[in-house]
Amino acid sequence: MKKIHFTRAAAIPFELFGQLTGYEYNSATEHADCCVSYLETSGGEHKLSTCHTSDLFYYIIEGEADFRVGDKLFKAQATDAVLVPRGTPYGYCGTLKYVLFMTPSYTEGCETRTNQSIYD
Repeated sequence: MKKIHFTRAAAIPFELFGQLTGYEYNSATEHADCCVSYLETSGGEHKLSTCHTSDLFYYIIEGEADFRVGDKLFKAQATDAVLVPRGTPYGYCGTLKYVLFMTPSYTEGCETRTNQSIYD
């Protein structure tokens, strides 16, 4: 039976890009269909990126940010959810605490990052 209960004590801490910290609760080796992470951003901008293999689902616990998903720019805040379909450029700017679900699970090299602002 696959693992069905995930705890923060067992999650793997990580830091990305000098502005994101978080915990990876599971990986593609444990569940190829879905992975979940908890993340906090200290502000700044997550420049436009595209995930080519996974849909991304953000559930915002605290804070607010401007999000761009495709050609739509909007503000998202605590208790909002944001869906980014695979293959769609996305990014955000703000200070957040959120849970990120990726389906199927994240795999190395699945994402293309740019230096383009969400406001361009």
